[in-house]
Amino acid sequence: MPEETEMIQTIIVDDDFLVRNYLKQLNAWEKAGYQITADARDGEEALEIADRLKPDVIFTDISMPLVNGIEFIQKIRKKNKTVYIAALSCHDDFEYVKEAMRQGADEYVLKHSLDEDSLYEMLLTIRRQLQSRKEKAKEDNHTQRLIEMGRHSLKYYYFNSLLAGNLRPEEREQRRKEAGIQGKYINSAVINLLIPKWTELKNSLSEMELEQYSQDFLQKLSKEVKIQKDNSSYTECIYLGEGIFCCFADMSELRRSSLMKQKLTSLATACLRCCEKEIYSFSIGVSSICFGSEGIRQAYQQAREMIKIGFYVKKSILYYEEYPEAGKTLPQEAESLLNHAPSYLKHQQYALIKEEFLKVIDAAKRQYTDSRLLLHWLKSLDSRLHVERTSEQYAQIVQIEQLMDICKEYQGQLISIRKSALPENTSQGVRLAVHYLHSHYREQVGLTETAAAAGLNPSYLSYIFKQELGIGFSAYLLDLRMKYAMELLQNTNEKMKDVASMAGFNDYHYFSKAFKKVTGVSPANYRKSSSG
Repeated sequence: MPEETEMIQTIIVDDDFLVRNYLKQLNAWEKAGYQITADARDGEEALEIADRLKPDVIFTDISMPLVNGIEFIQKIRKKNKTVYIAALSCHDDFEYVKEAMRQGADEYVLKHSLDEDSLYEMLLTIRRQLQSRKEKAKEDNHTQRLIEMGRHSLKYYYFNSLLAGNLRPEEREQRRKEAGIQGKYINSAVINLLIPKWTELKNSLSEMELEQYSQDFLQKLSKEVKIQKDNSSYTECIYLGEGIFCCFADMSELRRSSLMKQKLTSLATACLRCCEKEIYSFSIGVSSICFGSEGIRQAYQQAREMIKIGFYVKKSILYYEEYPEAGKTLPQEAESLLNHAPSYLKHQQYALIKEEFLKVIDAAKRQYTDSRLLLHWLKSLDSRLHVERTSEQYAQIVQIEQLMDICKEYQGQLISIRKSALPENTSQGVRLAVHYLHSHYREQVGLTETAAAAGLNPSYLSYIFKQELGIGFSAYLLDLRMKYAMELLQNTNEKMKDVASMAGFNDYHYFSKAFKKVTGVSPANYRKSSSG
């Protein structure tokens, strides 16, 4: 067998049982690296087998009942351009040869000429030709890919220039033709598709993986949209980068607004079908129909506005005509909380912070405040309350519900930040341990996790913690949790079991017992006395 290890999948088609058996028993197949995966007695049966097995090579008789060899070759070649077809016959008839080759056979072989040696030489030749075809197909695919990338680049720059308003009328027409864009975009609509968690993806995938995914999705989107194409409208799908895809729909040839809306709805539905097959979630914003040469810029802005509305509304497709634009200013409640936050923090009025935070969220919902303004406000509020968050954590906030979660967590964060002053001679290891505890005490953490965060051996940390702070590690952690539980009991209506869980206790009975030991009363009586 030759050096190549890949077996070449082959089927034999002949109505003569003896011929099929004779050919199959020849050792040349295995010697040359071929595998007979199936055989068929006529062209009809062979068509079904070929569709199912997708062979590399077909040896087929010319004269057969039902679907003869010539018809079989013709039908196979229409479906598969790369399969190698060797036509077999008992007759050295030139007309048969011509017809078989005309229909797509690669070779014409007389059955009586096949023996071990001649078949082996023939199979080696076929192997070389198949390899050559594969390399050629690979080159063609690569070339086609480069051509498509070049076309996309021209279209990308054309639409970017349109959106930026940088093209004079004469330049616009010239660039449109150069990019191979058929639509004139006098009347336009835009469908904007965005992956909201793109920043999160950037942290988990390489640039090459992101680019590959984006280009693959663009191809699938273009294919889905192409199905909707008719002679009176055109749509170009463009990847703008950073997880943003756009379908620019040309409505210039449609005369009735009802037909335009129908076309736009069909396109938006096609985009949704494409997105629903993906592993990542997409937001889809759809503009109205915008008229005039500048309409495409207006349509793009409208579609982008709907993406912003997606921060508040969980719908598959957001149409511009159904929603107002995102609010361009912060609610008054947001400014008020920023102004009062330092005072609330100083006087430990955490419940007021939560109450006003909820008012900000309600006001933002009413006016669909631009999420970018809200995130900037949250950063300012965090700064005034000394809450630390990474840029990645801010970028991951893509739904209003996440702000609700932050609001619920704020009280615990603020209490944990209120650290006891550490002695000046406290070692760096203990400082790191204390910082870790104040950030994670509400989770299921202990000495092992804290020591790892501080870069110390657990036994050593336990020793120096007690030596430097005058309190044992477990007692310090319990004190943190108890203080938070007290705050919750004083300032919230959370259930007792929920208070225990939120404060880091996974066993309510242990929490209740420990609470009474520390305070002298049960959690329920502590709440009663605090409210009285």
